[in-house]
Amino acid sequence: MPYVARFNPLSAVLLLGITAALCTAAPGQDYPKPKAFDPNLREVALVKQDFSDCENSNVSPSGYVGGTAWVVRGTDGTTSVKVGITAQRNTTYHFFLKCVRILGDIQTYDEGVGEAIFSFRTNEVGNTFAFDMYPEGAPTGNKYQSVTVKY
Repeated sequence: MPYVARFNPLSAVLLLGITAALCTAAPGQDYPKPKAFDPNLREVALVKQDFSDCENSNVSPSGYVGGTAWVVRGTDGTTSVKVGITAQRNTTYHFFLKCVRILGDIQTYDEGVGEAIFSFRTNEVGNTFAFDMYPEGAPTGNKYQSVTVKY
């Protein structure tokens, strides 16, 4: 005679109790608290787009995002930018404070990943500014614009 599984309410209650006990935090267990909002920090996407105005007013993160810039305004009058990109491999990208000046270069390696940290005087820009980056010669289809940075 074949085996027929039957519903056993006691087994179901025990299984439910064990699952609840395993999923409940232990007394005194600490979880990391979310970081407080930092009014001096901005995070903006770097989007593959050939052209825009000085503030990148038509750039949105809905396009191909090839990186991120984290911007921090310091109390000492300096703004720092940490940039991480995934772009064309083994390529040097010039990174610009858009319509102001070059900040420096970002080198990608075999997997196309690169990162760099730059800084500039906060008074070089207003409360709205942007970045762009591209390799030597600014080839079409290989330029990136940041989403607008607003303070």
